[in-house]
Amino acid sequence: MASKLGPNLITDSLILYADPANVKSNEGGVIMADMKENYVDDTFYAAQMSIGGDPKVITSNGDGASFRYYPAGGSGSLIDWATTQWTISCWGLRDNSTARENRMWDLTNAGNGHLRLTLDSTPDLNFRPAGGSGYSLISGGTSTTGVWYNIVITKAGQSSGGSAVYIMYNNGVQVATNTSSSLTTDSAFTYVRIMRSADDDQGDTVSWDGDFGPFSIYSKVLTAAEVLQNYNALKSGFES
Repeated sequence: MASKLGPNLITDSLILYADPANVKSNEGGVIMADMKENYVDDTFYAAQMSIGGDPKVITSNGDGASFRYYPAGGSGSLIDWATTQWTISCWGLRDNSTARENRMWDLTNAGNGHLRLTLDSTPDLNFRPAGGSGYSLISGGTSTTGVWYNIVITKAGQSSGGSAVYIMYNNGVQVATNTSSSLTTDSAFTYVRIMRSADDDQGDTVSWDGDFGPFSIYSKVLTAAEVLQNYNALKSGFES
């Protein structure tokens, strides 16, 4: 079903959708607003990014440009990330292989525990509890510079006191699955950040270097068919 969010996109359980190509996401000078209006966004280093192209995308030079989302009602979170099923999808094209300039999104809390997705040569989802060391939850597939990728992560089952199943998709194709019990109470994430990771807030301005497109969060696990449907709905604008 087509909607104002985009043609043939899955909308069931969609809680955040931001797309620089959609006027409803960039009206009023805000170029990545949540079209579901569940989240409010902050823009960082706006002068270091631009919007353009067909479809419109964000282009960042790696000097701090990023967006941070938090619930429109104020504090807290719309999802219990540790115990709720969820899906996060994003589109990105990286211009180089420099560490810390390839981080697509990050979930974080006041204690600085965080979960982040890195578009490295092998895309990787990494969890770091507050005050602890980070470790990979799932990685798979490949990526290179100058190419658009739609990376989708789904999480099913419990991961606080139980186990969770993570699945990674790359351009509509499942590339990895892993069962883990790694997420803990440190996963009470209150912020969603794109194009930059929480542990990059170190007084410098390192962020995503390249182009960035649609970003979405679902409070359910998308099936493989639904992931492919979303990919096919948008891919024509990002094919080389």
